[in-house]
Amino acid sequence: MLKISAKKLAQVVGGRLVGKDSEVIGIEIDTRKLSGSEVFFALKGENSDGHNYINSQIKAEAVVVSKEADFPTQIIVKDTLKALGDLAKYYREQFQPIVIGITGSNGKTTTKEMLAAILKTHQPTLYTKANYNNEIGLPLTLFQLNKEHRYVVLEMGMRGLGQIQYLADIAKPSVGIVTYIGEVHAELLGSIDNIAKAKGELLSSLPQDGLGVIPTDKDYYNYLSSLTENILSFGVGGDVYAKEISFDKWNKASFLLCYQDKTVPISLSLPGEHNINNALAAATVALYLGIPLENIKAALEGEIAIKQRLVELEKGDGNLIVIDDTYNASPSSVKEALKHLATRAKALGVKSYAALGDMKELGKNSKKYHYEIGNIAAELDIDALFLLGEEMAMAQIAAKEHGLQAQICSSHQEIAAKVQDLKGILLLKGSRSMAMEKVLDYLN
Repeated sequence: MLKISAKKLAQVVGGRLVGKDSEVIGIEIDTRKLSGSEVFFALKGENSDGHNYINSQIKAEAVVVSKEADFPTQIIVKDTLKALGDLAKYYREQFQPIVIGITGSNGKTTTKEMLAAILKTHQPTLYTKANYNNEIGLPLTLFQLNKEHRYVVLEMGMRGLGQIQYLADIAKPSVGIVTYIGEVHAELLGSIDNIAKAKGELLSSLPQDGLGVIPTDKDYYNYLSSLTENILSFGVGGDVYAKEISFDKWNKASFLLCYQDKTVPISLSLPGEHNINNALAAATVALYLGIPLENIKAALEGEIAIKQRLVELEKGDGNLIVIDDTYNASPSSVKEALKHLATRAKALGVKSYAALGDMKELGKNSKKYHYEIGNIAAELDIDALFLLGEEMAMAQIAAKEHGLQAQICSSHQEIAAKVQDLKGILLLKGSRSMAMEKVLDYLN
């Protein structure tokens, strides 16, 4: 936990101390969670400004602000968010853990959870909780670091060029994983090449003796491998790969994990073909760090619960099974989710349905990507689609061209009303802003 004098804190963040010097213990960005000893950072967001919650009665030892406030001890800076990052960077430098950064268009969170599960079997491990993967969440995670932690696993998200570089400058990773390069954020970055460039910032920030872990994806392998000297790859033809792959009725994969002359049989606890590559990415880092194969096997086969990712729930009288995969959506992740839906429906001998919300931030090719989703659903023989959002109208057009029933709905409530009496299995998926989990709320 952070312990620092207000005077030293002001020096670290390049601010001006107003008031008396005192020791602060811990940091907080929510006045409701203050206990009296912390420094409060007044951050500005789209919908709120931390400065509005500062008064002389809040239970903080000091506050970091960008304008003078009504508080006895305050540190005034130009940018409170940058100050939070500067302090986190200073705090990180007090320790010597092995830091692993993870980025990618899909698979970041699952790979992070898998890798953390493996490393925890070996040494104390700090890792990103929930979606703390941005310029606020990553510093807050680092402030939990203590001398007992041997490993730190950090998920790194981005919405533009330079953001992952910024996070890497704070965290100082010595290992970087790029899980996948895909269409997510194309609207913001203009092209998939720019997405690769943004994700590649993690690899180019590694020290000379660091390790980059990348997929064998032919489109960007050469580019990513050029960004850092030491590379291990995962996937077909990679340094770490899977063979003898099979799936059970839950669509959970079993395979031989292979590395050099070593192999170990793995039966994943998470469903979905895409989780093979996530497991390979996590295993690649673990093998590099010398984690025994038996630890890797035990962790990947153990319980790894990830909210809103292919979680099955029974609704009503049990005639309808709902697959909650509502955390987010991209063209590649929707395709994988539909494949999983089709596999599960076949195993259960029931009809398959999908309630899909728009996939956001896809730029000029958005309509094309949504149209392809309708084609894929038809190819997989999904029985019906329930669609929400303007862009999903293209999926409806494609679906109907193949004779697939597809309805555009005006709300989550309308979708719930249409599916509540169905018998079979229903997939819920859409971009985060579409909040497709609300369909579950109405079903409940």
